[in-house]
Amino acid sequence: MLPSRSSYSAVDKPFHFSAATVTSCGSRVRAGALLFAMLSTVFVSPDARAAPPGSEPGFTLAPYGWLAGLDGTIGVPASELDPGGGIGFIDRVDFEVSDELEAIGFMFYGEWRGDRWMAFFDSVWANVSQDADIKLGRLLPASDASAEIDGNIYQLGLGYRLVDWERSSLTLYGGARYYDLKAEGDATGGILPSKVKASTSRKWTDAVFGGRWRYSFGDHWHGWLQADYGFGDSNTTWQAFATFGYEFSWGSIESGWRHLELDYDSSVYRIDLSLSGPFLGAAFSF
Repeated sequence: MLPSRSSYSAVDKPFHFSAATVTSCGSRVRAGALLFAMLSTVFVSPDARAAPPGSEPGFTLAPYGWLAGLDGTIGVPASELDPGGGIGFIDRVDFEVSDELEAIGFMFYGEWRGDRWMAFFDSVWANVSQDADIKLGRLLPASDASAEIDGNIYQLGLGYRLVDWERSSLTLYGGARYYDLKAEGDATGGILPSKVKASTSRKWTDAVFGGRWRYSFGDHWHGWLQADYGFGDSNTTWQAFATFGYEFSWGSIESGWRHLELDYDSSVYRIDLSLSGPFLGAAFSF
């Protein structure tokens, strides 16, 4: 006996593609393709087959000279400046300095670039000595004073090239900045019977996060802007610099301006200043 039509289960019934079903599936496919195209426009360069100029995998080594100046406050132990116990009631003497481009510093930058990831090392050495004012009110009137910063700043970073455009790219990075700085102050004249000098050194580390935007102007010219912010042992620290470069077959000549803000203090040591000035160097790429 043959089963009746009503005895067939749902799984026995054949599936028919209707025009409405096909239209609905086609609309979803088109919508997905449109969304993918929009995301590709934002996160991939118009020419997705090639990296923007200057982003190709490789290595870069770059030495720089930096004409740096100081602006801010440097604090040293008061006990070493004390000529005879007259200022022994405080632990630290602060020297105020104003920005003057008087000293040469040196920088060295190294970078590795992959398809998207990059890693870099940045080293700064500076020895800056400038006239200063002692912040002790009328205690040391008519005293001639100077303050000096001498030391090194090292930074390691790991970055990812997040966005590509036809002529430019944006890279975000994170890492650590290590400080090894000596602060020194001296004063003569006024009530001081002779020249007195005090110095102290500190080493500390901050975590750093930042970004870099690079743009190719064409005709061998390029530029980039970079800024980062750090926190950790310092109360606060940040830096920003702008660079213009001209490209050759071996690399490029780079020039620009670098500004570093740093605020760190303890009972007998203080660095609250900006280190700023123009730089010039060469970048060798291979």
